This record gives sequence, structure tokens and C-alpha cells, in this order.
Amino acid sequence: MTRLLFLFFSLQAFHFLKSSPAREFRLSWPTPNPSFAQGLGYSTFLQKTGPDKAFSSGAFGCVRNNGYKFHEGVDLFPVKRHKSGQAKDQVFSAIAGIITYVNHNAGHSAYGKYIVMEHPNVVPSIYTLYAHLAEIFPTIKIGVKMSEAMPLGRMGNSSSFKIPLIRSHLHFEIGLRLTNQFQAWFDKKGFKTSNRHGNYSGFNLVGIDPLHFFSEYRKKTFLQPLDYLNSLPVILKVRVKSKKPTDFAQRYPSLCPNFNASASSWDCSFGPFGIPVRIEPSLQSKLSSSTFKILSYDLRGSSKPCRKLVEKTSSGYEISEQMQSYLEMIFRI
Repeated sequence: MTRLLFLFFSLQAFHFLKSSPAREFRLSWPTPNPSFAQGLGYSTFLQKTGPDKAFSSGAFGCVRNNGYKFHEGVDLFPVKRHKSGQAKDQVFSAIAGIITYVNHNAGHSAYGKYIVMEHPNVVPSIYTLYAHLAEIFPTIKIGVKMSEAMPLGRMGNSSSFKIPLIRSHLHFEIGLRLTNQFQAWFDKKGFKTSNRHGNYSGFNLVGIDPLHFFSEYRKKTFLQPLDYLNSLPVILKVRVKSKKPTDFAQRYPSLCPNFNASASSWDCSFGPFGIPVRIEPSLQSKLSSSTFKILSYDLRGSSKPCRKLVEKTSSGYEISEQMQSYLEMIFRI
């Protein structure tokens, strides 16, 4: 029989707790809206992208532009507004952790004003991101430690592009950071714009589906994020030729078992939409002149038109431009 799920309300945020002391971390819904905790549908908490759009357009994945545009997180609407339409809701930390990045200039990012936290007390040390904020509270500074369900700011519509006030919301992400050397990769690509966000540019962040993560937590199917990542299907496995040490392995050792800094090739497994789930030295030390070799690919990963990991060519399959970028960042290629 399914064990009881205890929900409690603290600092206007909902927590999901397991009754067993084996639970090693607490996960908190990042807004005051109780609908998800109550098991209600998308229409009760997801902000859709327009009046004629489905509520699923605020979900994670290939949900926009007829499936051709990827959305890295979820958009959560407010439960309280001012008469002007401006959101009143505060935004809360989802997991205990450390503030690692704060952007106060809305015009510098499609995220608008946003906060990134990293969570060293969970395995692996995932990040959470809170974007489109109207206000970041003065206490929120880089290096500040936060418990779960602590207030970070106020929900809004800030962005480098126009978001109507009536569509004020929180964009929320959970995921992994690819590299500590993002600027080097960015410079090599020759982008015409500047990188104003260091290692916390969206290019360097790969997300998982927050709603699925929260749902599985509520079902008590995992104790740590590592268990959740291990439960995801491997969509792509690729061998990479590189002798450069990867800081990804240092940051996420649980995802890189048997790490060997002297290895010259690596077998890398990726879950849905390119989330890295395992990197380890290859047992095959020799690789052809090519840098990347596809070892296996689940064609179900091509069922959606966006964020493809491989592309079909006249001679077979090749890794996609998106996947190549991920591998370049992880291995500093």
C-alpha cells in the first residue's frame, strides 16, 4: 500500500516530505500555489504563452511553435495580483543550497532578472533557476546559503523581450551545469553578442522536467536526484576522443564513476533532451580520426521535432549541433 505523503505549508511554500528518515533532502514547490500539491491539472498552475495557446505551452519540452521550440523549464502563474495585473506572489527556494548567480539587469537576458542556486547537499549537486522576477530581495547575494522554502524575490514579467504584465510568471528550471570554462567555449564560437552571465548563461545549463521530478518525488521513487537521473532512459550513447580533463567530473563525481584523468576517450550517456546521466572512461582506448562516435541511439528520441540529439544524413546518423555543443563544453573541445 502506498505510504502516506505528508504535505506541510511553510513560508507560503509547499514541501513534499517522506515519512521515513531515509529521505535526505526536502523539495519545496517554488510558488504559493497549492494546485500541484493537490494533484490538479495544468490549467491551475501553468502559465500558457498566449490566450489561444494550450496550458501545456508552459510545460517542459517541445511544447512551443508546434513542437519545434524547446522550453527548458516550467512557467508558473501567480495566485495573487495587484489591480494593475502585477503579480504579488513571492518565489521560494526549492531545495536548500547556495546562491551562485544573480542577474539584476532584465535587459541582459531572456530570463530577465534571475537567480541560480546550486545544491551541494544533494547528489549530484543540481542547480535550480528562478527567472522573470519583478524583484530580487536585497538579502539574495552570491554565496548566501538558503534553506528550502526561503523567499528569493517576487514573480514578474522581466525579460530582454516583452512579456505582457498579464502573463507575469515564474520560469523555473532544475538541471546540470556543463562547464566551469563556459567563456572559453563562447569565445571560440565567435558570437556577436557578449556573455554577461559567466558560467550561468542558459547555453551552459541543461534541464530536466521539473513536473516529472516533483511527481516522482511525491511518489517516493527516489531518495536523491542521482536515483532520478539513473531512472531516465538513455537516449544517446556516444564515444568522445579527448585528453583534456573535464571539470564536469569534478563537479558531479556521482555521474562519472571510475573517472581517470589520463583517459583519452570517454563513453557518455545522455537522457531525454540531452541531460548527461553517465560519463566514464572508454574501455576502447582507440578511436578513429573523428572526435565523436555514436554507440547507440534510441529513435524514440526523434519523436519530437525540437532538441534532437542526432540528425539523419545520407550515410546514417550524426550527432546534432546541439549535442556537439554540449560535448564541446563538457570536454573543452
